[in-house]
Amino acid sequence: MILFGLVTIWLLISIITQQSPTNVLSSFFSKLPNPVTKNQELLIIQKDSLITALETKLADCEGTTKFKRGMVIIDSETMNMRSKPSLISEIVMRIPANSEVEVMYYDTETFFLEGKAGKWCKIKYAGTEGWVWGNFIEEF
Repeated sequence: MILFGLVTIWLLISIITQQSPTNVLSSFFSKLPNPVTKNQELLIIQKDSLITALETKLADCEGTTKFKRGMVIIDSETMNMRSKPSLISEIVMRIPANSEVEVMYYDTETFFLEGKAGKWCKIKYAGTEGWVWGNFIEEF
């Protein structure tokens, strides 16, 4: 019964407005807010503002990265700088004892070398980046 009443109202509106019943329905539904579209727009605005904030922070950081300084403290004449944090990786260069290096960061894993716990350290020396055993670097 309700459906019959709705169809009758729909047809009467189309007669009064002199539009086809399809156009009456189209114009009615086009005026309803689309919550999916509004939610999507809100998400896009939030993501855009997050991206803008991250770009600003990145721009502030660019060119200002200052690494800590360190010194190679070893009992031998040179220390091996390796391509990866592993004793079996390629030796990139040999760094003389008591050389100053830039300490970029330490690996997150702890290993044991000759019974002592330590971490690999990513350094820069003479324009070359590589890995050394972190226990042999004294930061200052």
